[in-house]
Amino acid sequence: MPRSHWLDPLARRVLEATGQLPRKPAVTVAHAAVDPAVVDPAPPTWTIDVNRAREADWQQLPGCTHDMAVLLVRLQQGGVQFASTDDLIRLLELPADLVQLWDPHLIFHWYGDDPPQPDRAPLDLNNAAPAELQLLNWPEVRLQGFLRERRLQGFRDLADLQARLSLPASAVEALIGRVCFKARRASPSLPPRRG
Repeated sequence: MPRSHWLDPLARRVLEATGQLPRKPAVTVAHAAVDPAVVDPAPPTWTIDVNRAREADWQQLPGCTHDMAVLLVRLQQGGVQFASTDDLIRLLELPADLVQLWDPHLIFHWYGDDPPQPDRAPLDLNNAAPAELQLLNWPEVRLQGFLRERRLQGFRDLADLQARLSLPASAVEALIGRVCFKARRASPSLPPRRG
């Protein structure tokens, strides 16, 4: 009897999906009783409505971490919706192998008006100059609140931005794929205020 591969099933599926391992032929149920480790599961029949999924739904996806699931649910609870797989790729910085594993399970139902269409390279909100932030077309009050919060601490992600600025869901949806949150660069020290 041939020995099963030493990789766990998830690692094997990722390597097969990326072409680094050949796919095994399907094993019949009669052979499954002999060595269940060599059975490739049939394509799953379950799907996730991305804009209504719960944390447990997300964690069914191979490679979806707890942090990813929590972020997606937090954004959803804030009213944010995703228009396509590309939104998830940009938000979570998903590698191509995970995209291939996730894509068959994802359904994108948009609830409400038409989804926004991104048209520019992402703007780094933690490091952008005030002049660059004008591209956001935010009201002056929101922009000043953003700058005040950013001085206190950089933003982690869209959910953190939404919570700290009390942004409506539509404002956050308009940012998906248009912004990113890199580590803050050291800024030159400001001269002391005279008062």
